[in-house]
Amino acid sequence: MKVTQLNQAQHFKQQGFTLIELLIVVAIVGILAAVGVPQYGNYLNRAEQSACIGELSAFRSLAVTASVAGDDTADFDFQSCSIDTETGINEVASRFDGTAGDNPDDIVITTMNRNQTVTVTGGGRVAAGVAAP
Repeated sequence: MKVTQLNQAQHFKQQGFTLIELLIVVAIVGILAAVGVPQYGNYLNRAEQSACIGELSAFRSLAVTASVAGDDTADFDFQSCSIDTETGINEVASRFDGTAGDNPDDIVITTMNRNQTVTVTGGGRVAAGVAAP
């Protein structure tokens, strides 16, 4: 009889998790989240900068092509910014803020969503900046 009771006690003892085990798991998940969330934010910033750099590089090529063809203006299409064609210019204005840089030939573009800057130099080079103040 005692052997049966001992087996039942061992059987019930092994079911589920203890409170200590659950607290350790919660602590580990908390540590991973504390490290991962800022890294994810940095990833989003870099992705937005890369998208902006890619578009501006393409716009530079379009502007050069239009200039060679004798056109005064070049039409730009913000494809990676998902611009709604009905709102057009208003959408572009709400996503980017262009200002003059330190050099008169430079244009600094600041993305509105993640507040990242990209600089277009007078020579047509596009360089990633840092988070805008």
